Amino acid sequence: MDSKSSDDQNASPGISSDFSIRYRAISPAEIDTEDLTFRITTRSEIQDLLASINKIGLIQPPVLAANPAGYTIVCGFRRIAACRKLGWTRLTARILEKTVDPFNTAQISIADNALQRPLNLVETSRALQLLDKFGSDSRQRRKAAEILGLPIRPSLAPAVKKICRLPLPVQESILADTIHLAMALELGELDAAAAEGLVRLFNQLKVGLNKQRELLLLLKEIAEREETGIPQLLAERPLQEILEADDMDRAVQRHNVLSLLRKRRFPAIIEAETEYRKWAKQLNLGNNIKLIPPKDFEGKSFNMNLRFNNRRELSDLNKKIEEIIQNPALGKILD
Repeated sequence: MDSKSSDDQNASPGISSDFSIRYRAISPAEIDTEDLTFRITTRSEIQDLLASINKIGLIQPPVLAANPAGYTIVCGFRRIAACRKLGWTRLTARILEKTVDPFNTAQISIADNALQRPLNLVETSRALQLLDKFGSDSRQRRKAAEILGLPIRPSLAPAVKKICRLPLPVQESILADTIHLAMALELGELDAAAAEGLVRLFNQLKVGLNKQRELLLLLKEIAEREETGIPQLLAERPLQEILEADDMDRAVQRHNVLSLLRKRRFPAIIEAETEYRKWAKQLNLGNNIKLIPPKDFEGKSFNMNLRFNNRRELSDLNKKIEEIIQNPALGKILD
């Protein structure tokens, strides 16, 4: 029997209701669970549904679209998985007729998720991609996205659309809030092996966006200079020894990894910095004098900061400066 009224109540305003939905008892074996075209949700666990469906049944039957081989899931991926897990041989589903416009089908799928709860970034990305796939007119797609509560700002939507095409570990890190969207998009420019390796590194070291960017830049520049790949650099023994040291404090791990990569990327600067520290230590500057070398040790201009509270302290610093000038270590630094 055809039905419109009950399902029109659940439809999103603006989604055409000029189609029929037929309630039908079918076998789960007729459903193509490999076709994920209309999947929006990132949730895969079904434990919360098993007890409810086993006790009460399907309160909201899934929506399926008829295809030549059986049925495609439009809404209800988790519900169908739960019914299969429970061993059901028949379930009631709402079947869209073959004549239903694919763009409307896409909106039904999105609405089933978006109008019940806020979508996460990956789900929003899937939804926008689904509208792009089946909506031929850009104005039509923008209107549908607005009605469904999806981000439509021109500056945001293109970036969000890319998320669902990123490697799965990158998507999972976005959902876990361990990787910022900006970094995820940068990782999306790399090959999958490099992106996944960097995600593992970031998650293990638990570094924020700035350190993530520094690590990425160091590895990219080393890989380019040495004509190798980021996965190969990450697999090298010196780095792995740091990461495999279970008894090492995470802050120490972070420092050691960055130090290792900086030395690899800037050997001349690191050598100059080590040499500077050796001689600066012999100057015995104390707590109130700071000698600042030129940035990256390029150039010859040094700065000196003095800290004092009164004339007596300034006079003492003046004497200390005279001692520093006469110290042979200063000549080593300046030369």
